[in-house]
Amino acid sequence: MKNTLIPIRDKILLRHRAIVETVNDELKNISQIDIPGIDQNITSLST
Repeated sequence: MKNTLIPIRDKILLRHRAIVETVNDELKNISQIDIPGIDQNITSLST
């Protein structure tokens, strides 16, 4: 692979993508936290 300069637009897009992926990972981690009683309430509403 040749050593070339990355255009500024590509740099901005890469930085933006990194931020979006970080936020998505954090949201996934937050959603995996177990909150007691939530599952029980959801199942009682669906029946």
